[in-house]
Amino acid sequence: MGQRVISSRQREILALIETEGVQYIDDLARRYDLTTQTIRRDINALCDLGHARRFHGGVGVPVEGSNISLNARAQLNRRAKRLIAKRVAADIGADATVFLGIGSTVQFVAEALRDHQGLTVITNNIHVALTLCESPSVEVHLTGGLLRHDDRDVVGSDVIKFVEKFYATYAVVGAGALSPVNGLMDFSYSEAQITNALLENSQTRLLAADVSKWTRHAAVRVAPFNKITRFYTDRLPADPSVASVLADSSMEVVTCGEDLT
Repeated sequence: MGQRVISSRQREILALIETEGVQYIDDLARRYDLTTQTIRRDINALCDLGHARRFHGGVGVPVEGSNISLNARAQLNRRAKRLIAKRVAADIGADATVFLGIGSTVQFVAEALRDHQGLTVITNNIHVALTLCESPSVEVHLTGGLLRHDDRDVVGSDVIKFVEKFYATYAVVGAGALSPVNGLMDFSYSEAQITNALLENSQTRLLAADVSKWTRHAAVRVAPFNKITRFYTDRLPADPSVASVLADSSMEVVTCGEDLT
């Protein structure tokens, strides 16, 4: 039996998933001026071949046992991440002390903070440090620790000891995945420990994560939503359990729309 060939439209849908992240059936139907049934057939074909993964109302990247590299993550949902980052940066005032944690969305926040005045930034994220090193008005403290080449960050007990020397005005953190039951999730215990240290040693705790994180699965619990002051995202999933959990938490939710482009 010969190898199945995907259509040009299916290739385009795959490219959208790879470059922008999660795609929703209704949005794809409008994009291609087709019925939702036709789009579902395209999605089913891609999922049957292992190129994508179905979830209620849409399609995303296949499930993986571990996180993908920082370079790959930075390419997913770039537009959403920039919108989120711009809004986060707008809520951080001058002369603040800021923890910037692990992850590609936090990397975009660093870019949005380059022109802020009088910031003190503490980070274990190498890309964040490189992004801000040419900003003379931003003082950057880079932690020591074990370098992870693919992720361009450092981890380990030295990071936590360094973080505990500060009490920041803001902590900006990402998440490997979001769960209505467990809150913030990540792919490794070392990442979870560091994120918790940032949260515990800060006054205002900011979570920056796009909608695709609700469809990912990570094994390590990081923190419940009630430990977060404000959650910035491009949009919320249609799942009613998510809306219920967020409504019950003390966390403020900020959705970042097109007005920030």
